[in-house]
Amino acid sequence: MSKKTASNGANNRSLIISAAYKLLAEEGYYAATMKEIANAAGVAPGLIHYYFSSKDQLLQEVLYVAGDRYMKEVEQWCNTLASPQLLETTFSEPKQRVINEPEWFQLRCELFALGLRNPNFHEAVQVMLSTGRQCITRLVCQIAGGKITKPEAVAGILLAAFDGLALQKLVDPDFDLESAYCVLLQMFTSQLSEK
Repeated sequence: MSKKTASNGANNRSLIISAAYKLLAEEGYYAATMKEIANAAGVAPGLIHYYFSSKDQLLQEVLYVAGDRYMKEVEQWCNTLASPQLLETTFSEPKQRVINEPEWFQLRCELFALGLRNPNFHEAVQVMLSTGRQCITRLVCQIAGGKITKPEAVAGILLAAFDGLALQKLVDPDFDLESAYCVLLQMFTSQLSEK
């Protein structure tokens, strides 16, 4: 395979994943068709089936790619930000993502619902949640040092709060996301001052 062919293949796959991300979030899993995704990606419908055997596999790949992107962001934050900035970023980034990239949370909610009913998605949901907890655990440990004795448990609670607050804002545009995040941050920082 030539470098140009390999590059085109990677680019086509990336275009398909990006288009699927957008359409699956906007229309939902059942409404978005492979043909629509192909049209949005600017590729032939058969090309999607070349890369992905089913819409299930495509959605899972979309979420794995998005999760990998988040892990790399967290890695960068941990390597470049001092503790005060890391704390602020840890709580401001998911809040801003609800506003700037609501499709991320729409896809997560879609996968949660699918994962409850469709065994094909159980593993993808487990991986998505586990990856999120691992990333947040790393942030908690770096911010708090040893001041939080159960960082994994705190990460699980924060992940649930981030997803739950996003869901509330997505279904109720009048929900006061800013105030909720202020309280969540206060709850977290109060643990740091107890030790």
